[in-house]
Amino acid sequence: MSLFKNYKSGIESVLSRSGQTLQKGLNSPYNLLNENKKTFSSVPATIDPNSKTILDFDSNQLQKYFGPNKYSFDKVTIGNHPDFEYLAENQMLKHHCVSMFIDIKGSTRLALKYSLEEVRLIKDTLLTLCINVVSHFGGHVHRLQGDAAFVQFVRKDSNPNDSVINALNAASVLCQVVSEDLSSAFVSYGLEPIKIRIGIDYGADKEVMWSHYGIANCNELTTTSLHTDLAAKLQHKASVNSIRIGKNLVDAIEMKEDYISTPKIIKNGEYIEDRYIIQSSELNYRQFDFNWKKYLNSFSFYQQNGSGKLEITDNALTLKANVYKTEQEATQYHENNYAILKGKYIKYELMFNGVSYHKKSYETIVWEAFNYGNEAKTADEEHHDFEKKFVNKTYCIAHAGYHGNHYLKCTIQREHSDNVILKFPIYVDDELDSDLDIKSMLN
Repeated sequence: MSLFKNYKSGIESVLSRSGQTLQKGLNSPYNLLNENKKTFSSVPATIDPNSKTILDFDSNQLQKYFGPNKYSFDKVTIGNHPDFEYLAENQMLKHHCVSMFIDIKGSTRLALKYSLEEVRLIKDTLLTLCINVVSHFGGHVHRLQGDAAFVQFVRKDSNPNDSVINALNAASVLCQVVSEDLSSAFVSYGLEPIKIRIGIDYGADKEVMWSHYGIANCNELTTTSLHTDLAAKLQHKASVNSIRIGKNLVDAIEMKEDYISTPKIIKNGEYIEDRYIIQSSELNYRQFDFNWKKYLNSFSFYQQNGSGKLEITDNALTLKANVYKTEQEATQYHENNYAILKGKYIKYELMFNGVSYHKKSYETIVWEAFNYGNEAKTADEEHHDFEKKFVNKTYCIAHAGYHGNHYLKCTIQREHSDNVILKFPIYVDDELDSDLDIKSMLN
């Protein structure tokens, strides 16, 4: 199942209804000028010509699988960031920000085959998809530039780790949908596939300054930061259908090495590592390619099909996680949704079609935790089994003790049949929740 199947079918509707054929040869631009005037009638009757996009965005799929996002805005806007627009024209503020540049490639040649109305409809629908996806994950669209968008992931006084997580989740979803779902629609109608390139970098409080540029009545509130500039440069250097990130993101969340690789370029006929996005006597700053496919495949609801593409799969057996604020008060946590503060307790529960699972007599249930990061490695806690105290229980209670990206694994061992393995990934922050004391839950 595709995350946004309606977008693919909507774009296919426009592509399939055009009676135009691609003109070839040196005189093709002049040939196009002599064609009969195209009209909006080539757009399916089911699409309102006055509609801004092909389809309204339905956020239910994102809500269902990735969960609600506490950083998303009540109202989607563009331009000055709502959390910082109180700044006067002569004021400045240092505050962290994750900057993302998104570029959609392959739409330029649409004008050679489709009417301007159809081209606008397709391009605007793609941009609208980008806007809605990043908005769900708490991103703010600062600027649209042709087929590109500049997005800021930040909320005032928020956890920087959460901004990094939200940016990676949004970018990964966009790369998967555009490169695997939507691009095939263009290929099937003889067009170059739509491609996407994304660059992301993170600047800490001391590295980012918010202020106004311009003059009265003609200015914008934006960031002054090397890392905003580098996000644009990372996007430009990224290969198609890929995400390139700066080292600050890797360090902020202690990103798993499985998800990153050093870019390579061809020099003198050989592939060599392209380690730095900027290299000078003042700064050597690393760049990495982020493997969005491997990252999304860590979510329980994504699976690779026979062709290697990712699909959404609804499983009857799932894990549900609740993060406890007190012994009686808990909040449901969705996979890799935000960084849980160290010291919190998380209760994982086996579910079957949305209700609590009941263990069968022929089953053995085993719970394990796999931790990643320097703290877990130093403590020799990269893997543990909770001293087997939750064996054959349909729940497990874990303690968020180490900074990094970890996952809980539940194995249901069954006699005379294959084991069932369930995984649940989480992020843990390096900030300690010192007010929490509910250790009695473990007893």
